Amino acid sequence: MKSKISILFLMVVVIATSCLTPDGPLLEVQNPHNQPVLGKSFVVERSTVDSLLKGEWTDNSAIKVTDQRERLLISQLDDVDGDGQWDELVFQANFNQDELLQLSFEVVDESTLGEMTHLTNVRFARKESPDQEVSDEARLKSTDSPTISAIYQMEGPAWENDVVGFRNYYDARNGMDIFGKRTSEMVLDKAGINDQNYHELDEWGMDILKVGNSLGAGAIAIGIGDEIYRVGPAEAAGFHLISEGPVRSVFDLTFNGVPAGDRTYDVVHRISIYAGDHFYRSQVWVEDLQGDEMLYTGIVDMHELPVFEETYEGVKIFGTYGNQGFNEEILGLGVLIPDDQFLHYKAAPESGEGVIETHLTALQLTENAPSEYAFAAGWELQDAGFTNDFYFKEVLKKSAIKLNNENWSMTIL
Repeated sequence: MKSKISILFLMVVVIATSCLTPDGPLLEVQNPHNQPVLGKSFVVERSTVDSLLKGEWTDNSAIKVTDQRERLLISQLDDVDGDGQWDELVFQANFNQDELLQLSFEVVDESTLGEMTHLTNVRFARKESPDQEVSDEARLKSTDSPTISAIYQMEGPAWENDVVGFRNYYDARNGMDIFGKRTSEMVLDKAGINDQNYHELDEWGMDILKVGNSLGAGAIAIGIGDEIYRVGPAEAAGFHLISEGPVRSVFDLTFNGVPAGDRTYDVVHRISIYAGDHFYRSQVWVEDLQGDEMLYTGIVDMHELPVFEETYEGVKIFGTYGNQGFNEEILGLGVLIPDDQFLHYKAAPESGEGVIETHLTALQLTENAPSEYAFAAGWELQDAGFTNDFYFKEVLKKSAIKLNNENWSMTIL
């Protein structure tokens, strides 16, 4: 995977001609793979969208995205930079093998488009009634579940799509956990309140991971030499919701003054989840780098399961598979990293201070550029196919195809 292509963000757009087709400008996208790709998400900058629009934009406008067969694609407009104006259009499409789609972007009145079903969700709320949602609130500096679980629903922000959910311990642990889901509905708004216990199997699912002092399901740390420093303790840390919609949800976890030996760093961890994915995506920026640092993420290792490794479609895949769910059910876990950002793998100590019991993967850190990875989970009670390790590994490969934009191009007709 070329570093100039983000696994999370923008595609290359080629202007094929300045002429308009009879139906106006179209965006042509072709599946470069000899297999179907379902739920492929695309992010297009506003400057490109403006050149494709049919109709005049007003304050009450929305954009209708359709293909050449008039099928409506799910989409949303996101204000990523927080200036009050949308700057990215996000849409999702399904492709048959080698299929070519020609997409139309039409300005319509927001009321005529109707409300699209939200297939992603972020929930960060207080535990006590009226369960008020919070934002831009300081992260706790405690390190235990009883303290934070009395304040926040699910101990901190949680995010989900129609397949899987995750949560973050909003204290100095900064751990990452997983919700296994048995429904495609958005359910985390009601988890952990009104006597609901997400550590026990409910109709919708449950918390399925034991994290301890590991990096759990993709938490982060800074490495300097042989030392590893968890990103969690900080002078100040916070949460900021960027977007929540039918295609994706995005938010930032921010950390100012993260101690690492005799140094401190400012860190932004941007998390996004897209409809239909078995994974969430991460971008991590670290400021004040001196050049000898690396970023660590990883997979909890409490069950002594072997780690497998593969490179597929420009993505380095590390995973474990076996009876490692909360109730010993089958659970597959995986980290996916752009191959050109991956540095090395190593196992954390089994005990001691700091980060332990983790399959650690190291990524390059670059000033003013994000390190990127995704964390995937496959739970047997969500999909019986995950009782087969081959099936889980194939899901990871399909996830790599979704993440790697290198061979996808867009052409304006």
